[in-house]
Amino acid sequence: MAVINAHTPDATKARQAERLQTAMTALIGPAARDGQDIERALLFMRRQRQRDVCDVEMQALHLCSGAPRCATRTILELATLAAREVLGCATTGEVQLTARLLCRMFRSQGISFEVWPDQAREALGR
Repeated sequence: MAVINAHTPDATKARQAERLQTAMTALIGPAARDGQDIERALLFMRRQRQRDVCDVEMQALHLCSGAPRCATRTILELATLAAREVLGCATTGEVQLTARLLCRMFRSQGISFEVWPDQAREALGR
């Protein structure tokens, strides 16, 4: 904290705790996460990704509509969202480090992820 206090401009005095947390995360890495927390975050990312893809496909069916085209979010955007909402990361440094970890894990397991069945197609017998 002494280093933070010595190098804190007046404009950022109120953010000393956040700066300390960011510095600690940079030095020793993000706080260890429970394996279940990481799995919940990856599941959240998979579901969000699937929802984005479905939204784009549904919008493609309505080509005549003048609505702006939606796009799927990038894996980094999904990882950042999961870091904040699922894992509760608060500081910018912690969010970035956790998001990078989630991106690597998501990409390394990407093809082995289970795709949820389309219940409407199954009901129609297709």
